[in-house]
Amino acid sequence: MRRILTIAALAVSLLAVQGPAFAQSPNIQLQVKPNLQIQPKLNQFKINKPPTIPRTIPLSVVTRNIQSQIANSRVLKLVPLPSGDIVATIKVQNQIKKVRVDGQTGAIQN
Repeated sequence: MRRILTIAALAVSLLAVQGPAFAQSPNIQLQVKPNLQIQPKLNQFKINKPPTIPRTIPLSVVTRNIQSQIANSRVLKLVPLPSGDIVATIKVQNQIKKVRVDGQTGAIQN
């Protein structure tokens, strides 16, 4: 309770002290207009990306090509790249390897 009374008394005294100062100087502008500069939006500047080449073969054909070319392989993950190629993560005899496959022809690139 004591803190509330102290804060209230402080607020009243500050308002009482501030009032006559404005009354004595009528030339003071009460409204201050800030000089703000508007920053350009970042979405206006687009980064030029290389065009994406769509792959022509489905992912099931990629899986079939890998399993036929590499004996005892198991395809774990297929990731299409913007260039149209596909990166496959495969498991061969307890080793994990990454193989790149051409997205147009389905040829395996080592």
